[in-house]
Amino acid sequence: MAGLATLAASTGFPPVPACGPTQGAGPIIAFELVRSPAQLAELFGPSSCSGAFQAAQIRASWWDALAFIPAYAAFLALGAWALGGNARRLSRIAIAVLLAGALLDEIEGLILLQLAHHWQSPPDLFGALFFAVRPKFALLGIGSLLLAALAWRGTPIGKIAALPLAGGGLASLWFLFSDPHEPAMMLGHRYAWMALLALAAIGSIRPRWVGRP
Repeated sequence: MAGLATLAASTGFPPVPACGPTQGAGPIIAFELVRSPAQLAELFGPSSCSGAFQAAQIRASWWDALAFIPAYAAFLALGAWALGGNARRLSRIAIAVLLAGALLDEIEGLILLQLAHHWQSPPDLFGALFFAVRPKFALLGIGSLLLAALAWRGTPIGKIAALPLAGGGLASLWFLFSDPHEPAMMLGHRYAWMALLALAAIGSIRPRWVGRP
């Protein structure tokens, strides 16, 4: 159920059309990655569309904070717990890493709301934004690798799911440090989480197929 809630929340984001250049990323991710007032002003673009862009980013930030982050935090943490079996130490580490990433995501949202409301004369929050966004993505990527390790310890179906979990986690980490504007960074997270959702769906029907033997 938490996985389905995450899927619904991810598809329910208010649309945010691009107003300025996003360097290849989606407008929301590009907003998360801004590093200076000049980049922020460039992203918000000309006055003819900046007002609509501001309103859309504020709506998206609230949806992220109230719907998407709680849903995925529950989904990933419950997934780590369910896959733990007798590897409870690894399971608890995974839960801690994933929840820390979600907490940073909530902190990031508070910063983005401040920048969105005051984008023409932004407060000096770009350093704080950097140290919320980058560690968040890193922790979520590491969390996918830990989920892959937990799934690999289980049944053959778990081992199959571990491959996209690990591949998605590695891809997200690679592009985070090489080119975070590259859409493949977010695709890595998406494929990893979809693999976990598929595993959860199978387990809800045939628990023995995904549980520890």
